[in-house]
Amino acid sequence: MDEWALLLNDRIIKRFSIEEGQNLVIGRDKEADIVVDNTAISRQHCSLELKSGTYYLTDLYSLNGTKVNGKKVVSAVPIKKTDFIEISKFTLQPTDAILAEQTAESYSIPAGDGMDQTVFVAAKSKPQPETGGYRLKVVAGKADPEMMDLAGKNSIKVGKDSSCDMVISGFFLGRTQFFISRGKKHFTIIPLGSIRKTYLNGKAVEKETKIQWGDEIKIGGTTLRFE
Repeated sequence: MDEWALLLNDRIIKRFSIEEGQNLVIGRDKEADIVVDNTAISRQHCSLELKSGTYYLTDLYSLNGTKVNGKKVVSAVPIKKTDFIEISKFTLQPTDAILAEQTAESYSIPAGDGMDQTVFVAAKSKPQPETGGYRLKVVAGKADPEMMDLAGKNSIKVGKDSSCDMVISGFFLGRTQFFISRGKKHFTIIPLGSIRKTYLNGKAVEKETKIQWGDEIKIGGTTLRFE
């Protein structure tokens, strides 16, 4: 079983696994196997199939297209994990390659031109946990699990669906309520527009927003602390 990820601006938006013989549809439609709630993605945008150990990518007559190494996909084409795959404005990559790349970056020495090459460094003005990592912890209400360690994770999803990394319950909550995504210099919270709002330090989150150590996230009767 291999795991792939959809990225937007170098941030993981969605992770999924695929097994031999599976053919997964990626699209905006709720009936798609991999749902991406973004208008740049067609309802049924493309499909990824694993057959006899080979991956095949097929564009499903999408509006914004699917490309492999800069070439537009018209019908099923075999792909490799090293290919550059574009699904509209998103990119598709195997997660093991992403982790390897980010691990290499985190140990690189800053270049002499002042560009910071180091990732996953907390702001100096904020205290860091003793473990040197980050976590999402329940401080009020319920969630399963009650604490999610973010070490080694590029993103987690929180919502009422059992497939979420942290499962919460309540009326009018989204199957996926929001993502926590790791960038090169900070974490962000990405709301998915459910009926019930997500609040960051008492303010409704309407778009992708940077979060810092000590911030509190409230969804219905559940409050989580990023620490």
